Amino acid sequence: MEGIYNRDLSIAYGQNPNLVAPENLNVAGYTDNRPIYPNGVARNINRLTPAGLVSPTGTGNFNPVVLSNGEDGYYWSVTAKLDKQFNNGFSGFVAYTKSGSKVLFDGVGDQLLNTWSITPIVGRANSPELSYAGYVVPDRVIAGITYRKEYFKHFATSISLFLESSIQGTFSYTYGGDLNRDGQNNDLIFVPNDPSGITFTDFNYGTASNPKIYTAAQQSEIFFRYIEQDEYLSSRRGLYAERNGAQLPWRSQLDLRFAQDIFTNVGGKKNTIQFTVDIFNFGNLLNKNWGAFDAVNAPGILVPTNQAALVPGGNVRPTFRLQTDRGQPVTSTFRDVNSIASTYFMQFGLRYIFN
Repeated sequence: MEGIYNRDLSIAYGQNPNLVAPENLNVAGYTDNRPIYPNGVARNINRLTPAGLVSPTGTGNFNPVVLSNGEDGYYWSVTAKLDKQFNNGFSGFVAYTKSGSKVLFDGVGDQLLNTWSITPIVGRANSPELSYAGYVVPDRVIAGITYRKEYFKHFATSISLFLESSIQGTFSYTYGGDLNRDGQNNDLIFVPNDPSGITFTDFNYGTASNPKIYTAAQQSEIFFRYIEQDEYLSSRRGLYAERNGAQLPWRSQLDLRFAQDIFTNVGGKKNTIQFTVDIFNFGNLLNKNWGAFDAVNAPGILVPTNQAALVPGGNVRPTFRLQTDRGQPVTSTFRDVNSIASTYFMQFGLRYIFN
């Protein structure tokens, strides 16, 4: 058994000091009351002029980011492992790890701006909430078994199976647009209880010459069927989606190794020529549906269509359309990844081992 606990004493995340204070949406009869910023350059205290200078009367958006420090965040994990060497040539192990972590900033991105711009939020842009870390696998199982047999004094054959099974990762359900008008597309969605809690607009998912019009009513029906088939969204009705709260499905990969040893003593020391065959994702060789990776069809599931018209304390409710997925409104959470990563592959090896 092993347990680990880490506490973040000082972490880095970015803040934009050039944003004015937001106001709660506060639209009568609409449940989502998140803070929103003024539209366009009005959200900036200072703006950029055409000459590149900073001025309160400029016409360009200006998003300076200051690296700030925070103290919130933690990680923990517990691992249990059983390992056994038997007398008849068999050996094996099995291990399970349960882990969790919450942070203010995941550490993703390659620029200072990213410490502020790509962290999914609900409230104020400069006050990210403590939420699930995107780099943690909450549940993971690994196991292996090996059989090795020596014979004729100079030969040995071994066969090994290795299994890894875990969720494939986490993701965030965000809007496919800038709902709170802070200039970034990183707003976590609100999951309505029923169709009265969200307003859709008609949208053409085709082209002008080949239209595919889906009405607001059709999109609403598709959206609530989507929620029913999505375990995470079904559990968040009437609540905001969480950063990295949704999980990809479990995936299991079974690998097979065959090794043939030919050994003899040379100068009183054992020398071995070993030939190996590794079949990675061996389960996929047995069944094409095993070992495949999944991808999220549309984490930005809802696209705002009238965010410029929203007024805090006004009467205009946000309106949306469903995100496009391969030329159609999105209807399901996941699809198989059709790539080499989802198929079996082999590796051959030849090595000379001496002591």
